[in-house]
Amino acid sequence: MGQRGPGSLQDQVVSCLRLEIQEHAVLLGLFSDQQKAIMHRESDRVMLLVDGIQRQVDMVDKVRTRREMVMSQMVPRSRVTRATPLSELVKRFPPAMQPLLRALVEELLRISDQVRRKANQNQVLLARSIEVIRDLLEELTPANPARTYENDGRVRISLSGTAAVYKT
Repeated sequence: MGQRGPGSLQDQVVSCLRLEIQEHAVLLGLFSDQQKAIMHRESDRVMLLVDGIQRQVDMVDKVRTRREMVMSQMVPRSRVTRATPLSELVKRFPPAMQPLLRALVEELLRISDQVRRKANQNQVLLARSIEVIRDLLEELTPANPARTYENDGRVRISLSGTAAVYKT
C-alpha cells in the first residue's frame, strides 16, 4: 500500500466510513421519527416516513457498496468479500491507520446495531397497532356475518340475529 497523499485510497476509505456512519445516523433519525408518529397515532406521517425510510435504506446500501469497493481496492491481494468482517479488513491496513479505522468501524457497528433495534421496535409497534385495530373491529362487528353475492356481483352481508342487510 502506497504513501498516503491527498485523495489517496486510504483517505477514501476513511471518507467512505464516515459517510456510511452519517447515512446510518439519518436512517436512525427517520426510525425515531416514525416511532414518535406511531405512538401519537399519526398514520399519515407513518406512511410518509415509510417512503423516506426506504429511500434512506437505498442510500445506506449505496454508500456501503462504495465503501466495500474502495476497501477492496485498498487490499486487492486479499480475498475481500461482502462477508469479510470489517474488523478483519482493518488488520490488513498500515499500522498507522488502524486506530482510526478501528474507531470508525466500532462507531459504524454501534450505529448499525441501533438502527436494527429501532427498526425492530417499530415493526413490533406497527404489528401491535394492527392487532389492536383488528380486535376493535371484531368488537364492533357481530360475529360471523353471513356474506352472499347479489346477481349484480355486490356482496350482501346479513348480520346474524338481526334483520339488517347491508349491500356493498
